[in-house]
Amino acid sequence: MEFIQLSDDELKQYFDSANSWFVGLYMESFLKNLENLSNEDFLNELINDLKSSEPYLAESSLEEIKEKVDSLYKIICSKKVLEALNMVILFESDEEPNCYAYEEAKYLTSLIKKGSIKLPY
Repeated sequence: MEFIQLSDDELKQYFDSANSWFVGLYMESFLKNLENLSNEDFLNELINDLKSSEPYLAESSLEEIKEKVDSLYKIICSKKVLEALNMVILFESDEEPNCYAYEEAKYLTSLIKKGSIKLPY
């Protein structure tokens, strides 16, 4: 994983591109599979799996899903995981995926702060 510098505006852009619910629901999985995310075959398989198994992405194109995956990966590479999780927590929406993402973001934040999950930097 190579570190990248993101301004606050760029972080918001990538956060919006990934979508709040995607950041909240998939951040932990991405952190656990970080070493594989630079592998093109793994990425293609991940994108196809998301398309076929994630109901919230059923209507999305593979290119749209790839953009979400790339955006979340860039957030991690910019060392802004906790900031992005806080953005999920502060995101106001009653829509179903955002409610789940809110709970996941709170839970993951607590695991990171307790040291149960280590950030890659």
